[in-house]
Amino acid sequence: MKIYRIVIFRHGRLLGQFDSETPWAAEAVHDLLQRLPEQEGYRTELFVAHDERRLIESGPGGLRLLGREPLFQPLPLAAVRADESTEPTR
Repeated sequence: MKIYRIVIFRHGRLLGQFDSETPWAAEAVHDLLQRLPEQEGYRTELFVAHDERRLIESGPGGLRLLGREPLFQPLPLAAVRADESTEPTR
């Protein structure tokens, strides 16, 4: 399952980011991007997680995962459309 991140700007100002790691993440990202048209001042940057960084604690009880951080790389919008068409129907 892929993790996607959209960074959203409007009129040059950062509004925030949206992360999706659901089984239908490609569909969710595609839907959201359609709702942020450039002609209304929106600009988006799309990323996909290619790996993750994990913080692990080792103790008498064994290993414990304390946290994880997805590591993202840029992704063109066309790639999301291709992923959406190959994912199973829910």
